[in-house]
Amino acid sequence: EECHYWQNLNENRTLWKLGTLPPGLITYYSTTKPLDKSWHVLGLGYNPSISMDEIRNAAVVHFNGNMKPWLDIAMTQFKPLRSKYVDYELDFVQACNFGF
Repeated sequence: EECHYWQNLNENRTLWKLGTLPPGLITYYSTTKPLDKSWHVLGLGYNPSISMDEIRNAAVVHFNGNMKPWLDIAMTQFKPLRSKYVDYELDFVQACNFGF
């Protein structure tokens, strides 16, 4: 309820420009516990030096950054991390024209 309150308050994007992260941070401030950084590997959309060992040991991998794995500008070494879960035979996937 509180999170929706903050989202609605920012309906015109006057408080922040980002999506749902800021109201989530406000809502859950001081009620969460930090996880070790190895649980959540960031940067797969901008950092080519992330090691495959680091990725294999992570619980979550995050393609944050501009080079998303479905774009032509993606870093090729990280594309298989996503593509192995995509069913390329589905009509709606083929209609996306991601350049497979």
